[in-house]
Amino acid sequence: MSKTYTPGPEVDAIVDRQLARGNFATGEEVVRAGVALLEAQETELEELRRLIDEGDAAYARGEYTTYGSADEFLEDVVKAGEQRLRRKG
Repeated sequence: MSKTYTPGPEVDAIVDRQLARGNFATGEEVVRAGVALLEAQETELEELRRLIDEGDAAYARGEYTTYGSADEFLEDVVKAGEQRLRRKG
């Protein structure tokens, strides 16, 4: 099913620029790529929101670590990274 949209002069300029650079063969390809990118971005945002909610819930349950200094924090991060590398080993 074909639909027609009128995106406006700014979008027309972007499509024209992409076609002139040879990145796409048709305006439809440019639009499809833009819509696919929008979908991917929305999926990523949903995952980030889920992770933020997960972190907020963990914080509310008291599941966090406090550090006395940046050096303590860095030491903990390095240890965690080393453990992770060993598991992947």
